[in-house]
Amino acid sequence: MCLKRLLLVLIAAVLLFSCSTTTGVFTDPYTFSSASVDEKLVRFGGEKVEVPLPECYYNGGLWLERLEELVRESEDYIFISTFLGSSSTRLEPLYDLLAEKARGGVDVYIIIDGLSSYDMTETKNHMTQLYFLRDSGVHLIEYAPVSVLRIINPASLIVRDHRKLFVFDGKKCAIGGMNLNYISLGAPDDKLQRDSMYLFDSPSLSSLFMGEFIKIWNMTSVEKMDASLYPTYAQEGDGPFYDAYLFNQGPGGSGNVASMYASLINGAQESIYLLPYLPIWNEDMYQSIGNAVQRGVKVRIFFPLDSRSYAESGVKYVIPDIVATGAEVFVSFIGGEDSLPMLHEKLMVVDGRYTVVGSTNFNYRSMDLSHEDSLVIDSVEFAEASIAHFNDRMADGAMEIDEETAALWKEDSSFLSYLMVYYGG
Repeated sequence: MCLKRLLLVLIAAVLLFSCSTTTGVFTDPYTFSSASVDEKLVRFGGEKVEVPLPECYYNGGLWLERLEELVRESEDYIFISTFLGSSSTRLEPLYDLLAEKARGGVDVYIIIDGLSSYDMTETKNHMTQLYFLRDSGVHLIEYAPVSVLRIINPASLIVRDHRKLFVFDGKKCAIGGMNLNYISLGAPDDKLQRDSMYLFDSPSLSSLFMGEFIKIWNMTSVEKMDASLYPTYAQEGDGPFYDAYLFNQGPGGSGNVASMYASLINGAQESIYLLPYLPIWNEDMYQSIGNAVQRGVKVRIFFPLDSRSYAESGVKYVIPDIVATGAEVFVSFIGGEDSLPMLHEKLMVVDGRYTVVGSTNFNYRSMDLSHEDSLVIDSVEFAEASIAHFNDRMADGAMEIDEETAALWKEDSSFLSYLMVYYGG
């Protein structure tokens, strides 16, 4: 109850003190122009880089195994940034490995968001906070810890570091949606959230991630990092390599994820496959999706109902508006014994060519109130594989929603819940 009251205070603060939004870019004429996708993404702050296709992990248990391997193999440094970070029984070996590496001279740096201690998922019943890692020499800080004093500056409470990124020795790196917590990695396999992580064997992308990590560490911690101490490397191998665009929305970054989505959606000509989480949009975003449908673009959207009652109610409140865009709308996790674990994944594929992966939810909060990392990969091969994965997710009990069903669901929702999800996530 105290946390819910805090969220309501935060919502009120944002309503009172926030007067700007970045989502106006969804109606920017330039995003509809004949300029190439490359030109648009670079203009809006995407850092262009060449990457190989990633290793894809759609199961938290498998990603945990790979993560432990990557930690074992690391010889120089490990950087980890996660929105929610905690330990539990299944995660203990990973944190033991990180502690062992730190004691052995590997520089291990971890940033967790200040909301980690207030995890509202099933994790709250299993977690151990990570401060114990400091005793082994692991460098650990919280971004924007929650405190009464921060109410003086509401933005410092509202704006969160939602990124999930990893860098190993400047050579391999990963991004995606999985947190370092029980429900993402530590639960039994049949209870884990359905999610994704993407591992790149890419020194060039690792270098960009390292720069991001050090910037936010140095602005948050009194203990400063010296980037010159952490070597970077040139890309090796014969490829194939593909153009990619990193959007870092946060301290030191010039990218804006709303601009990225607007450029891709407003420029789409054939198809959009969108797998969002908590699809709470504003009018700019509804208009962008609706315009795509009116242009003849096939838009297929698949998202879950959250297991948290307030979030489920908030999403039900907006389903009629999503259906009204004309897109094909499908929902999972609709209650009952056959429900699957929460679908927490974030994915978009446009025109069978451009694939967006990373931490960003396609919702207002991620557009305007979170630090995020997203990567746009220009690869027909990867796009085809991602569409196949999207369809695999759809095969897991998707339910198509029509106007009548959407209207009925809205009756079982509340405006207050909608506001909590809109601003609080």
